[in-house]
Amino acid sequence: MTSLDLRVATLNIGGGEKTFDDFTQSTQASRQKALEMLVKQLEADVLCLQEVTQHMDVDGLTHSLMDVIERTDHYPHAFFGKIISMETHMQVKKDVMVKGIFSDWWNWSMGNSIHSCFPFARLADPARSGMPRNIPIFQPLSYEGNRDTDPRYVLLTRLKEAPYPFIANLHLTTLVGERPPDMIPRKREQAHLMRFQQISRFLDLVRTYILEKNEPLIVAGDFNATEDEAGIRHLLDAHPEFMRLQPENDGPTHPDLSRAVDHIFFFPRSRLVDYTCWIDTSDLSRRASDHLPVVAELQIR
Repeated sequence: MTSLDLRVATLNIGGGEKTFDDFTQSTQASRQKALEMLVKQLEADVLCLQEVTQHMDVDGLTHSLMDVIERTDHYPHAFFGKIISMETHMQVKKDVMVKGIFSDWWNWSMGNSIHSCFPFARLADPARSGMPRNIPIFQPLSYEGNRDTDPRYVLLTRLKEAPYPFIANLHLTTLVGERPPDMIPRKREQAHLMRFQQISRFLDLVRTYILEKNEPLIVAGDFNATEDEAGIRHLLDAHPEFMRLQPENDGPTHPDLSRAVDHIFFFPRSRLVDYTCWIDTSDLSRRASDHLPVVAELQIR
């Protein structure tokens, strides 16, 4: 039976958003260079990024953090899944959008991306080339320019490499006021419920065509939740073949938190021959983003 050795990494580069929005030009260059160097250092076969930003200037030129990853010459296959943009969600309460208007940007957008050494396959026919799909799992009634009303999507793809694993890149909701030091109990409960619902919708999406067929699936991203939160417990309890790849140096992946909220999961555990997982805590990681990358090496049966 064919097996595949695969290194997967996930990183929220939300701190990197400032490379295009807020920082001075010298700081922009420094953060971009740190991200570029970090990507080379991680040497992942598949890289899942969250909070990737880009804007189109007055001359129609696109400036994107995707370009930073492209400069590494490591990923011939990449896809950006847009979540919010000026053209669709223009909101005066969103500072970067107001800045975009007065900087004569034609557009600004933020989303998630997948970068791969392997070609993308069709979801239904892995022998043929395809493209990832960007699928909503939460859409607010109205966008108010804050994280409470950010839409949430799953970026889903399949690798054109036997045994053709599916890859899902997730970034789940977090609410203002759900965490200390200004934690509001009602907000905390609301955030837990929203993440539970989003994971439930993801399971509904993949149940028939992936889980029930016992197809290999890697789920990576910023869950904004610790491993014992109800939503993640639901993911693991509803399908016991799901397993969290536990880092050997398990700990916080964000400086304001005491435990990891960025994770990599695998399904089904019966098709996982072996794995190692770690959180990259290097100085380079801390310069590149406010999150730390989670990296896993897997051997998939």
